[in-house]
Amino acid sequence: MKKINKKQKRRILIILLILLFLAGFIVFMYPLISKIMIRRQVNDNIQIFEEERDKFIEEAINDGKLPSGGSIPIDDEGKPAPYLRILDTLEPEEEQAYLDKLYQYMKKRNRELFETGQKSLNSSNSYQFSEIDLRVYGINTDSVGTLEIDRLGLKLSIFLGANDANMTAGCGHLTNTSYPIGGVNTNCVIAVHRGLGGSDFLRYVEKLETGDIIRVQNFWYTLEYKVVRVKIIEPNEVSPILIQKGKDMLTLYTCHPYGVNSQRYLVYCERNI
Repeated sequence: MKKINKKQKRRILIILLILLFLAGFIVFMYPLISKIMIRRQVNDNIQIFEEERDKFIEEAINDGKLPSGGSIPIDDEGKPAPYLRILDTLEPEEEQAYLDKLYQYMKKRNRELFETGQKSLNSSNSYQFSEIDLRVYGINTDSVGTLEIDRLGLKLSIFLGANDANMTAGCGHLTNTSYPIGGVNTNCVIAVHRGLGGSDFLRYVEKLETGDIIRVQNFWYTLEYKVVRVKIIEPNEVSPILIQKGKDMLTLYTCHPYGVNSQRYLVYCERNI
């Protein structure tokens, strides 16, 4: 058997040291690389939603269903942007100039959820997957809006269904809770990761203070909610996230404590006009 000489041993040692260095470098850099990749995915999803929304607005203008001037806000490029309007009534609007079939379905479903006591919200399986196929409405994204929290510098796409795929791409609306269009007797529950692959998401949720503004922007307008209180619950509890009669609510739903995830942290927000 041929012996390994000193020169070969030195070469093997150098190769091993290089491999060890590279492995350590990858481990050290992984959180940063992961954070960059997740942030890029989040931003791409927001852009896709905005492009889809703008497509329907342009079609409505071209069809004469939506005036291009007057009281409609404009974006930074001077284009009509009805979604920038802050809804200033407790009840949602009667109809919309575009995607009205989807809007009417959401209104109807929100009423049904309140009237039936959300009986279908009975397990984790009941809120993970969307009951709506947005492609039926000509929408080429699974997102229905954006969630924005200034205090945390956070903006995420809202996807239908609180499953891992959606919560990696943004945040997830819990199916069988109210859709994000506002209205008395609604509680839209949004699940957000406490942290993911180096990205903070709701890692610092405990920094939120009473009175902080949380915005939900759907296809048609913007809803502004104020933080009113927080609550820590067990993962299998359902009653704390149900609709509260007479209120228009948004509830953030995330894991707690950070890194342990044995409980759930709720941030209750209300819209008052």
